[in-house]
Amino acid sequence: MPASRNGRHFDAKATPQHNSIIAKDEPIPAERRNKTPNLYASAVRWYICTTAPSRELSAAASIRRAMLRGVREDETPFIPYVPCEYLWRRSVRSDLRVPRREQQRPLMRSYLFLGVVGGFCDVTLAALRERDIEGRNVHGLTGILGSANRGPLAMDPSGLRWLRQLGEDELAGRTNLTPLAGMPVGEEVRAGSGLFSGFVGKFVGTSDGGVVGVISLEVMGAPFDYRLPIEDIQRVG
Repeated sequence: MPASRNGRHFDAKATPQHNSIIAKDEPIPAERRNKTPNLYASAVRWYICTTAPSRELSAAASIRRAMLRGVREDETPFIPYVPCEYLWRRSVRSDLRVPRREQQRPLMRSYLFLGVVGGFCDVTLAALRERDIEGRNVHGLTGILGSANRGPLAMDPSGLRWLRQLGEDELAGRTNLTPLAGMPVGEEVRAGSGLFSGFVGKFVGTSDGGVVGVISLEVMGAPFDYRLPIEDIQRVG
């Protein structure tokens, strides 16, 4: 007869208990985080560019590295800016909840705002219009807003005020849709998942140790509390 029902050579040993490490939330790395430039520099003129789909941030990074040639050799006069909003997401794999990861996404799809020191000239335009061997713009740009007669048009004072307000909101954290610090009770929020995804209501609080959020929604005139993962509750505007 074997020494045990699992076989003669089976030697069960107790596995020592190890202290588990709780995964921490992962913010966007500093080198990848969107950069809000100085939108008040007097020598800079701002223009509106369009990009290929989902190329806003990569186009900004490419333009930031672009250098001029000819009489302005090695100058880097471009200051790209893509206004972004931020949110925290947690993927659920099987029954394991992985750490939350911060994400950034452009506020306006396929748009990029470009500051040019001294404004556009033939040299700066040539640097932005450079194409690869297949004829595609190397930066991912598809156009610069302007007119056929006057060329690229700089943003007017009202447009600049609007752009600067976007920059101030981003620097102040007002474009963080799901702040880790939480939201005040009564703040207007939007459900980001579940049956009522997209519905707007009032933030009520949290439960289950802070991982579940509760918002008050009204459907067909009847208010009720809706529970969903806290990272799926988003600020409105």
